[in-house]
Amino acid sequence: MRIYVVSAAKPMRTAALGASAALLTAVTAFTGATAATATTGTAAAVTATIIPRTAHTTVITLDGRRPGPAYQGIGAISGGGGNSRLLVDYPAAQRRQILDYLFKPGYGAALQILKLEIGGDVNSSDGSEPSVEHAQGQVNCAAGYEFWLAEQARALNPAIKIYGLQWAAPGWVGGGHQTVWTRADIRYVLDWLNCARSHGLTVNYVGGWNERGDGFAVGGPAWFEGLRAALNTAGYRSVRIVAADSFVSSHGPDVANDLAADPAFLAAVAVIGYHDSCGYPTSGSTCTVPAVARKLGKPVWQSEIGAMDSNLGAAAMARSINNSYLQAGVTALIHWPVVDSMPPYLPYENRGLVWADQPWSGHYQVNLMTWVIAQTTQFARPGWRHITGANAALGRGSWGTYDSYEAPHGSAWSLVVQTTTAHAAQSVVVRLKGGLARSAVRVWSTSLNPRRPGTWFVRDADAHPVGGTFRYVIRPGYVYTFSTSVGQGKGRATAPASASMPLPYTARPDSSNEAWALAAQDGAFEYARDRQTIVQTADVTPVFWHVSGPRFPYAVVGGGNWSDYTVFAKVRFSATGQTAGLIARFDRSARGTQPSQFAGYRLVVSASGAWRLIHDRGTRVPVTLRSGTVSAPGLGTWAALALAVHGTKLIARIDSTRVASVTLNAASRGLAGIFTGGWYRVDFRALKVTA
Repeated sequence: MRIYVVSAAKPMRTAALGASAALLTAVTAFTGATAATATTGTAAAVTATIIPRTAHTTVITLDGRRPGPAYQGIGAISGGGGNSRLLVDYPAAQRRQILDYLFKPGYGAALQILKLEIGGDVNSSDGSEPSVEHAQGQVNCAAGYEFWLAEQARALNPAIKIYGLQWAAPGWVGGGHQTVWTRADIRYVLDWLNCARSHGLTVNYVGGWNERGDGFAVGGPAWFEGLRAALNTAGYRSVRIVAADSFVSSHGPDVANDLAADPAFLAAVAVIGYHDSCGYPTSGSTCTVPAVARKLGKPVWQSEIGAMDSNLGAAAMARSINNSYLQAGVTALIHWPVVDSMPPYLPYENRGLVWADQPWSGHYQVNLMTWVIAQTTQFARPGWRHITGANAALGRGSWGTYDSYEAPHGSAWSLVVQTTTAHAAQSVVVRLKGGLARSAVRVWSTSLNPRRPGTWFVRDADAHPVGGTFRYVIRPGYVYTFSTSVGQGKGRATAPASASMPLPYTARPDSSNEAWALAAQDGAFEYARDRQTIVQTADVTPVFWHVSGPRFPYAVVGGGNWSDYTVFAKVRFSATGQTAGLIARFDRSARGTQPSQFAGYRLVVSASGAWRLIHDRGTRVPVTLRSGTVSAPGLGTWAALALAVHGTKLIARIDSTRVASVTLNAASRGLAGIFTGGWYRVDFRALKVTA
């Protein structure tokens, strides 16, 4: 280390420390020691400032007279799909703690945008969210849990922006076709907005059809133009449109080209939204958008960035936050998903700022991704400006990057530095100009080591500019924020211990009008008015997000420990030709599979009395283990079904009669569930799972 001991009767000039460094009153984060400063009148004494020798120094000038584009926020997505399903079922105390970590300013992630799936009754990754309008004109604004979540977010942060987007849609909007680019779908979006308004929610942004640029050229521009006109007519002139919520196209059509070629389309759209413009899987090293998009005079957002592990992917997020603006001019980022609050054995587990998969125990985990995001969101608000000239690479790029923000009128400023690619300690020398505050600079840091939570979002030694300049030593593998803003904090709530999901399980209504902890994977399973009957309510084939192979509605429940159990339910059919049944040892953890291609076992019963016992192997064609016929349940009467798994035994019963007993050679664990054989109404009662 190089040690400077300086004593001065008055503030010293930079030259007093030699030509190689600016005057320091702040310290290195290596030692945690600060320069001891005493003030008597106008004189300042500086003693024992310790500065390690570093391999590299970057000089950063923050000039308050050079405001750049407006920073528009960092947010997250609830949906795409079903990833927030279990949060509404948490005990009230732990649910409040989780919500605080997500949305409360100065506490955790302090999210500034909440993007919601507009439910479409279809699986959109890890589940299906119910529509507010399964049939045209039959609107149910109480459907699902997304409005509830938005209400909680807005109560904690009244300034948060709400953004709605479709992944799928109820079948009536397509008019018999697999498309949402219809007038009927515009009506559906308006009905969803009306529902949001009935919940006291002002929606700020809406999009079109998630990641469906393949059919965009057919009807997309006209749809967005029609949506803009309909919004204006319906009193939603303040709702802004984002297009096209799809990927950057390196070849072929891109939404930016369509916008440039169509003045009416350009006038309708307020924000150009791209997905994963920093790569997929996201690395954050290189972020790109088409050059034409940056010339259209519209903000460019990374309207989805995600699929990163909540801890191992935090470094990629740190790079993406800075590089999205530095390399691509992106002014807002939205992470997918906001939480992992869903059953196990699904494809995209271990994503989300918080893991909250245990409503029975109240256990949750706040992940490193939360604190990487907090390093920006707690120090810059939407409407602040990027400072031109203070956003670049450290050194030649291998040392990390930095970005800066200033509040209106220069009343506060923040500088975010990430060193994810650095291989040694380095110094930053920060020079303040143009009227920016020169008061004490608060320094917060987050280590990107996922095994050291005690080093996440830590208040470090303040920096004290002298003559408008300070120097700080920063370590590799960190995110640092230097700021004159106040109000930051790290929440102190702690979660109960983790526990296995107990048996027995008995279905009961929750506040989303679904069965507690039961997660729809395709279709919609909602309680009837009697609050006893679970109904599969998506009774017309929907407009799918992506279509491949046969699809049927089903819902699952359980914990990762479930192995030996009996799942039981009563089933009632509403039309001839219908089938329904039970699921045991469900597992769809393999990514890339279609929703209906899971592993597990099913008991299938028809209204005619025909039954089958099926082994699903995660492929298109399941194996029939046994089949037969019982007395026809018929229509309007209840048939009692039971499917038991115990060790290597699989036993099926219909109305208390054992119809099959099979010795198994696969699938020792997995979830329980219910399903219908097609997109029609079937009723279920008395759903339970017993040991």
